[in-house]
Amino acid sequence: MGTISKLRAGDRLRAIRELTGLSQREFADLLGVDLMPMKNAEYKKNRVTEECYEAMGKNFPELLKWFVYEGPINLQELRNSDSKYCKFIAARFDAGLVPEEYFPEDLIRDND
Repeated sequence: MGTISKLRAGDRLRAIRELTGLSQREFADLLGVDLMPMKNAEYKKNRVTEECYEAMGKNFPELLKWFVYEGPINLQELRNSDSKYCKFIAARFDAGLVPEEYFPEDLIRDND
């Protein structure tokens, strides 16, 4: 019915950060979260904090389903986002510049 989740939340956090092209410090600043807990989540030393989940929802609402449970990503929503980072991520998807291990094709929707 869908893809079985294989990535941890920290992996998904890192994937989104890498798609933005931001460093860990820059991404933590963008989200308004503490750097060390975010780094530790990316390195799988700790779980993603509730603060980080909330900040991701505010800053990347179009990616929240994927971030929380590897739900589908709607490219049209990314393209139409108010966030310049979401629009940039959409452009990377359109250009095929996303690692397939993070974003298998069956999770990507171009409309809906």
